[in-house]
Amino acid sequence: PVHRTTIFAEPESKQVVDFGFSSSHDFTPERAAATSGGSNIYESAAKYIAALGTRGKKPIVAAYTTGSRSRLASLLAEAGKAAPLMAESWQEALGLAATGKPVAVVLPLDHGFSSDELELLTEQDILGDRLVRRKKKRKDADAFLAELSALTPGDLVVHMDHGIGRYLGLEAIGVGDSPHDCVQLEYSGGDKLYIPVENLDVLSRYGSDSDGVSLDKLGGEAWQRRKARMRERILEMAGQLMATAAHRALRQGEILPVDPTSYGPFVDRFPWDETEDQERAIGDVLSDMVEGKPMDRLVCGDVGFGKTEVALRAAFVAAMAGVQVAVIAPTTLLARQHFTNFVERFKGFPLE
Repeated sequence: PVHRTTIFAEPESKQVVDFGFSSSHDFTPERAAATSGGSNIYESAAKYIAALGTRGKKPIVAAYTTGSRSRLASLLAEAGKAAPLMAESWQEALGLAATGKPVAVVLPLDHGFSSDELELLTEQDILGDRLVRRKKKRKDADAFLAELSALTPGDLVVHMDHGIGRYLGLEAIGVGDSPHDCVQLEYSGGDKLYIPVENLDVLSRYGSDSDGVSLDKLGGEAWQRRKARMRERILEMAGQLMATAAHRALRQGEILPVDPTSYGPFVDRFPWDETEDQERAIGDVLSDMVEGKPMDRLVCGDVGFGKTEVALRAAFVAAMAGVQVAVIAPTTLLARQHFTNFVERFKGFPLE
């Protein structure tokens, strides 16, 4: 027998079974009204979610990450009367939602659904594609293939199991009746290793200065010993970081709430599409701020990848909450550039 599923409604019959699910609420009209001066989208969403509980439906809101879950829950709480409960799993979300209170949970869903018993709304349902963008991560092998174009014969690479070798180039090796592309590596003693292109996830580019670096020996133990020593050092560092994080978690900082009526228009001034990593960094930073967590974060990224926007949004939230914000730059030129950028982005808001 063949079973076919469809999202479209069909009359129930011997061949058709209706499971009672439909699409979740479409907030497109509410988003359009918000842009023309009506109620902001968070107020509309909070009102709709509250109405679900009064109708006896379990209201559940799904976010992509823990950071975006905290941020969305905070904004809904500011716009409504009650903060959504936090669930760590789908089963816990169902249990908490049985009380009629809204629940926020992390789920990898683009769009929600509705049934007689519950309605699940995703952050993309509420905010739309404009604010929520999920991009597929490139596979490690694909990323390394892109790096191959920047490698020249003689550059050093690191094999996960065999250690440091010298990149000699791509070579087609006959396998069966057809050639097979492989990366050719040279190791100590002139030994050669051929890596099929589909297995490039075991390779990474050597990131340090290559002067004076010795090649590892194929089958030797030196690389394994170095890995073991490094693993011990990493575990030691991890223990120290965990202790620091535990001490910080026990302390309470100042809560800096996000004002949805001003934060939304401020975000709209950003002329570019946020990257997945940028969205995650912004969500994590704002999550710390609204929860009053002492924060010590380092945002890393190449030039032009949007680090300043992360700082701009954090500074805006802090300033709107009445906190003095200081921006420090290493050069006068960079300080002037940031000053101009901040003045332009903050124009029209009650900030000096």
